[in-house]
Amino acid sequence: MSRLSAPARVPVGTQVVVHGTPADAAAPGTGRGLAGRVVREAGGTYTVALAGGRLVEVAPEQLSTLADPPSELPEPVRSGAPDDLVVARTLFAAVVGHVPADPGAELTVRAIYQAPTAAFWSLRKPPEQVVGPGASWLSWEVEQFCRLALDADPICLELLWSPRRVWVSDLGRELLDLRPAFLSQTISAAYADHVLAGFTRLAGDDDPDDEQAAAAADLLRLLVDGQALLRTGDVGVPAEEHLDRLAAVRSGALPWDQADAYRVELQQQLDEAAAASHLSPGPDIARVDAWLSDLRRRDLEPSAVTAAGA
Repeated sequence: MSRLSAPARVPVGTQVVVHGTPADAAAPGTGRGLAGRVVREAGGTYTVALAGGRLVEVAPEQLSTLADPPSELPEPVRSGAPDDLVVARTLFAAVVGHVPADPGAELTVRAIYQAPTAAFWSLRKPPEQVVGPGASWLSWEVEQFCRLALDADPICLELLWSPRRVWVSDLGRELLDLRPAFLSQTISAAYADHVLAGFTRLAGDDDPDDEQAAAAADLLRLLVDGQALLRTGDVGVPAEEHLDRLAAVRSGALPWDQADAYRVELQQQLDEAAAASHLSPGPDIARVDAWLSDLRRRDLEPSAVTAAGA
């Protein structure tokens, strides 16, 4: 669409609409302007070639240019800076992984935030994940998190079942109530693939250090947690035997080949747990989707608030 505007000066070549006497003379009785193009300017008068090829002399006040209309849409909704999304719109945050013995050590925090629904109408979509505040803090936008958790991503499920909560909003409590919908027998394959990929990366180093030993122990612990989820739908506390062996891996007391043999053993137990699991073959995608759709809708309501804390 276009709108008409009356410029102070019209450059040669500009498309215009001619009004008044010149237009009436060119096409009597039309009652409207005629389109054309400026071909010459001299002494404050324009020569315009009309669409039919006829030339007319036009005073500045007798023509208007064709210009792009101003946008009548509201200013795009800003999702805010990434840090603002995490600070102001986090639904749930918790510590994951092993808790260091040093009380001053930095904890690994994973979190879920909700970007404003209206921000998705813009071409500039909100980020799907945000790193920070702090190097060990990473957050997922709630939709991205749901996708990952429905695929039985081990870290996402660990976050949902973590007892070491940093922040829980009212909406975060709704998400925690939804936890059973994310569980399924697909945990077995997802956890096994994740741990094998991690062990393959670690095995590429001929001289693993303490940090890598700790990473191996965390990977093995995920296999233990996966078994518990398949058997009971909850994580719980690992058996004493697992706690002792995980501690040996973490300290580096267990040689790498024995740690990998432990991985294979846990993998077999994971497969057995999946075969006997009461969980459904796949997650309840429809239930999660209905909750997410409702969450987006409620965020559009003027009274939508996500401020209730833990």
